[in-house]
Amino acid sequence: MRAFEAGAASSRIARGLSAALEEMRERMLELCSDSGELEEDLRRILCAGGKCLRPSLAWVCFSLAGGDGEILPLMCMLELMHTASLIHDDFVDGALLRRGKKTISASSGGMAAVRAGDYLLSRAMTFLKVYRGSGINEALSEVSQEMCRGELEQRAGLFSVRWMTRETYFSRIRAKTALLMAESCRSGAVAGGAGEDTSRALWEYGLHVGLAFQIRDDLLDWLPDSRTGKAPMQDLRSGVITLPMLIAVRKRGGELSMLLEKREKTPEELCRASELVLAGDTLERTRAELCAEGEKALSALGRLPKSEEMLALRGLAETIMEVKGNGSITV
Repeated sequence: MRAFEAGAASSRIARGLSAALEEMRERMLELCSDSGELEEDLRRILCAGGKCLRPSLAWVCFSLAGGDGEILPLMCMLELMHTASLIHDDFVDGALLRRGKKTISASSGGMAAVRAGDYLLSRAMTFLKVYRGSGINEALSEVSQEMCRGELEQRAGLFSVRWMTRETYFSRIRAKTALLMAESCRSGAVAGGAGEDTSRALWEYGLHVGLAFQIRDDLLDWLPDSRTGKAPMQDLRSGVITLPMLIAVRKRGGELSMLLEKREKTPEELCRASELVLAGDTLERTRAELCAEGEKALSALGRLPKSEEMLALRGLAETIMEVKGNGSITV
């Protein structure tokens, strides 16, 4: 429920969402009970908190549509898909922390991380039968393919300022992050009985909220005390070129490009690269891009009748847009 704590969720929605998320967590932990040697790692990751943003979006959109159907299986699918992608990404990126806890690759090795991610994906597939004939299964399959494409694009662009442009950056975050949020909203609405116009508006809302959310995450990597649960300047260290870096390169070029493309950086070089990225109006311009996506999300919501659920979704978008100087808000 943390995803909507800072938003405008009514007490009815907050109670309903909290109960649904608790049931989802219990169901996911049950699924891990027969995972053998993976169980301890999986329980640590699943119990580490996390935003549960995708299943939360699905539940709110399900409620907005009337709640005529089953939502818990979809919530489990979405969170299992997302968590599996994080486990795989952490292994590929060499990340040590996720949600403030050791990653599976850091604690048990790369092969354990691959098996854990694959296991969660296989468990997610057990819920597909619930939504047969609704189009949800096919849409989630396409999103899964896009997520893989986005990861491949990210790998191709590591440590490469020349390869990574604004267009390739947005293509990557659309595939890796935004499309699953868009489909979380649309599928939740479809499961709840929504018509085409409502489902489409919620898909567009989710897409732009997803883009804003990823830009925000990339921005927080450069802010002190952001409490993201991952190591500071992780993107800089791992060679992932993000929007703040691209904005800074356009103004400071040569030296920064050379540092960003260097695979092994000394502490002094990391410090210098950080100084160059943070100089000038880089963060302000990144915030402007974030807010532009947030406004598009709000525009999509404007096509829907006013309701408690619509106000909760609006509150979430506005909260994502409100990044403070120290990045301390909880979403």
